Amino acid sequence: LARVPMSEVDRLQEAVRLDYRRQAAKAAMARDMAAAGAPGYAEEKQIVKEGLSEYFIYTIEGTETIPDGWSKRMRSFNAETVPLKVQYRYRQEQYSDQLVRMYLLTNDKASGLGTTPLPDGVVRVFRDNGRGGLSFLGSQSIQYIPIGDKIELNLGSDPRVVFELVKLRAWRDEIWMKLHGADVYKRVDDRDVKIDLRSTVAGWNDHELYAQRIGNYTGKPIELEIRRRYDGHVIFRSDLDPTPHDYRTVQFTRTVPPAKRTDLVYEVVRLQGRNATQNNVTIEPAKLVLP
Repeated sequence: LARVPMSEVDRLQEAVRLDYRRQAAKAAMARDMAAAGAPGYAEEKQIVKEGLSEYFIYTIEGTETIPDGWSKRMRSFNAETVPLKVQYRYRQEQYSDQLVRMYLLTNDKASGLGTTPLPDGVVRVFRDNGRGGLSFLGSQSIQYIPIGDKIELNLGSDPRVVFELVKLRAWRDEIWMKLHGADVYKRVDDRDVKIDLRSTVAGWNDHELYAQRIGNYTGKPIELEIRRRYDGHVIFRSDLDPTPHDYRTVQFTRTVPPAKRTDLVYEVVRLQGRNATQNNVTIEPAKLVLP
């Protein structure tokens, strides 16, 4: 409060005044304890960081005493505001069969970080609970983060976002028959072809129409990223602007509005038997509607 002119103290909101008082009381207690020689209340020491080839040297001023079998933590830096991005992801190979909420940060100067790489450690996430305290959201161990690299924190599933896959329709076409004893193939769905009792099914296409259903009950728009992997010769049809993550994986992103259920419709065509000629996913644009 000593930093605020007296003419403005009465105009401060109560929460702001209480926060100033807590800060002043905490600082005064730290000074008193440090003056009394209490352990752990000495003034915070500066840590000098120097780059040496691909390594960093951390130099701490003065001396430190660490008892045998003990450990000690010291603050390396303090970043007051670090921008982050919230994204909901579905990646079965990484996060199992669930939608997870991710906090994405970058270790760079634009984020208030980026002066040095971040060593191995634990990141703990808290949220203001609106009652003058914090609610614990989760923690995650991280490995060495070079300057410019991303920090991805997995906070697990969010009960306010409902995520389910609904199969709307399934059918089969492009059926080919092979005549026994001859290298002859005929399509069954051609009107002028009759099925010979001496023939067997040699190839066909399986069609599956899906709706990726998302219910967003967070009260604000969310960014959604979905990756799905398919084995074999597959055609992925949709108007979701999908992109290939790799030769077997399709990825698409969408912004889901709040307080609303959204259906993202797509079709998966699996080529079977002689119809299959490769082992990858082909993306085809198509306008699909709910049946």
